[in-house]
Amino acid sequence: MELYNEEIQKVLIAALLGAVIGLEREWSGKPAGLRTIVLVSAGAALFTMISYQITALDVFEETDISRIASNIVTGIGFLGAGIIFQGRNNVHGLTTAATVWIGAAIGMAAGIGNYNLAVATTVIVLAVLVLLHKAEFLLLRFIKTMTYKVRFQETEQKKDVSYEDYFNEKGYKLKATKYDKYEGAVIVYWTVSASQKKHEIAVDKLLHDDSIIELNYN
Repeated sequence: MELYNEEIQKVLIAALLGAVIGLEREWSGKPAGLRTIVLVSAGAALFTMISYQITALDVFEETDISRIASNIVTGIGFLGAGIIFQGRNNVHGLTTAATVWIGAAIGMAAGIGNYNLAVATTVIVLAVLVLLHKAEFLLLRFIKTMTYKVRFQETEQKKDVSYEDYFNEKGYKLKATKYDKYEGAVIVYWTVSASQKKHEIAVDKLLHDDSIIELNYN
């Protein structure tokens, strides 16, 4: 009964630590929130304990104890892939997918009874999610998002692709692209995030392009 209580304790601790991380994700409005990370952490702890029990029952000592652990990592990889989705110009959900992944690792640490490591990792994860997010927010104060409306001549309708390459190569963050056509001309809308200096360089480059009929930005 003592062993049984210890196993329950491991699952509960894994679930509790997962809940701590999950609350932050839930508060941030992310797709994988409280329930998801709690289930991942508790499930990883349970699978880890089961792997030890299966090994203990193997009288021929042919069971590889690391097999279930490695499959936990693989399974969480598939779960994380379902969280990540790609827009036209950027990828979303990478941080949340990584959080689910490390939530499983915390559960595994609790599953083997290494509570100090599990708690310490949870604290580190929270620091990364909360403090570094604030640091990113402060950095974004120096970043300005602008929308460029560029009207190309019809003969230059492929010119927009080279500008997208330019934005990506020069460190601009191209957040969205929209295409339209009006009176034989191609109209492209770019939503770009960059420093004020980079925006000035981009505007100057666009103004000196003879294939552009009209340019608006705000």
